[in-house]
Amino acid sequence: MFAEVNGVKLYYRTMGSGPPLMLMHGGLGCDHSYFLPWFEQMADQWTLILYDHRGNGRSRPIEWEGVTHDTWAADADALRAHLGYEQISLLGHSYGGFLGQEYAARYPERLTGLVLLCTAPALDYPEVIAANAETRASSPEAIAGVAEAFAPDPLARDEDFESIMTRIGPLYFHQPDVFADDVNSVMANVKFSAAAWNHCSQHCMPEFNTLAVLPQVNVPTLILSGADDWITPAEQGQRMHDALPNSELMIFEKSGHFPYIEEEGLFFRTLRDWLKAR
Repeated sequence: MFAEVNGVKLYYRTMGSGPPLMLMHGGLGCDHSYFLPWFEQMADQWTLILYDHRGNGRSRPIEWEGVTHDTWAADADALRAHLGYEQISLLGHSYGGFLGQEYAARYPERLTGLVLLCTAPALDYPEVIAANAETRASSPEAIAGVAEAFAPDPLARDEDFESIMTRIGPLYFHQPDVFADDVNSVMANVKFSAAAWNHCSQHCMPEFNTLAVLPQVNVPTLILSGADDWITPAEQGQRMHDALPNSELMIFEKSGHFPYIEEEGLFFRTLRDWLKAR
């Protein structure tokens, strides 16, 4: 399905029935498919709204000039309106959590609840990311992949970004050997976009910082972090919790960047209980 909003066509899909839960994927340069099949179990009580951000995945190609976090937040709100919902719950994972924070700051009246999953309020700790990668990497290929991802030169092809994500995939897991099949499958259906990664890494990440606005966001918020997350460590969850006046924090002790895979049962029990209480 495509929704024409704000002059672009966003790819989206819905599943299930019940109160709406919109999922914001990360990357950027990835798409919604890495939430599946794990999140499908939520469709028994919630209507899941999965979509690809403007310029990502299966959404239609765009002109990148002028695209900001405000643009992506406005698209999400337009999609909400297109689907006929007055309010939604919103879950943002990784870079999707950056956009989730931006959405909550701009459209708090549209949210019944906000879930920030393995994300951060700013990317002002590059030395921590680099040290974590070096410590966790089990191969020279992984280290090289991290260096290529954050190099100043833009990636030339979608295949280059896919290669990077394939090589650094094990870094995102607390137990990459135990979850070897999931390391390989989590990105198996993703339609990668080098252009999206280039734009957000060069023009959006350097400006991103929500610490000044979070204290004014009173939306009920659940912050979920992985204790062994190399790129958005649990201390970043604590920073958001300290800044957000109406937030709860839970750290998954046996997870990296994907607790909904590594601690699936605990993760979905926690998420369900919190959403039901809203």
